[in-house]
Amino acid sequence: MAPMAEVKVVGGCDAPCGAMQSDQERDMVRLMGAGEGLPAPLIYRKGWALLGYLAVESNRMHSRNALAALLWPTLGETSALTNLRQVLSNLNRYCSMALGEDVLRIERGAVGLMRGNMPMFDIDLLQQVPCQAVHMLAEHCCFLDGMEDIAGSDFHSWLETTRQDLDSKLTAAAEKCCDELLASQQWERAAVMARTLGQHDPWNEAHARRIMRAHAGGGMRAAAMRAYERFEALLQRELGLGPGQETRRLLEQISCRQNVDGPSARAFSAA
Repeated sequence: MAPMAEVKVVGGCDAPCGAMQSDQERDMVRLMGAGEGLPAPLIYRKGWALLGYLAVESNRMHSRNALAALLWPTLGETSALTNLRQVLSNLNRYCSMALGEDVLRIERGAVGLMRGNMPMFDIDLLQQVPCQAVHMLAEHCCFLDGMEDIAGSDFHSWLETTRQDLDSKLTAAAEKCCDELLASQQWERAAVMARTLGQHDPWNEAHARRIMRAHAGGGMRAAAMRAYERFEALLQRELGLGPGQETRRLLEQISCRQNVDGPSARAFSAA
């Protein structure tokens, strides 16, 4: 197997802001989004769930008893440990091919994914180069998609917490990228990013302002005002509320044809 590609950290939006998978990500194991079945030679769904768990909780050893209870909560200890041993044997073959030898450490009483700071999974981009990961937001990628029924309540609770954390990181990365695009007057790219954010969280006023600024900055004031009207109608219909003062003030600036590129308007690009 070829060595894992190193992720080069690129500051700001010099990196491609979420338009497509980066070259680095294509070399990584993809835990976000729906796959086309299990990657060979994996044969157990719980092996894939265990890999996701160990990837998030990496660089420390986990008790075999704890992992067995997490994944087979309804079985007795002996049966659960037997199942874990079978899954680990198969997972070890996959990890040796996909991640390299000795990354998955299997000991008599404990298991761990020991990888240091080496980026090996798509979720690592959220820490290393988040602007290259925001396409996951547009594609509605979900961590360990389809694994909701894999085990009991403890695993499900961990999975939901992890998904919420990753979603927050994805959203924060997209917001930062969009604000940098607005500040550098890359209006079309900012509009794409702002619409993605708006689709992800349609009631968020900061996202609505980003869409308005992107349209207005590109000279499409009518589109910016229509975006406001759609957002106003959504709030009224769903929540019985109207937009806040900051959003109304931005609409007034746009409708009065004031300059939306100056320092005061740039403040509206931040949530």
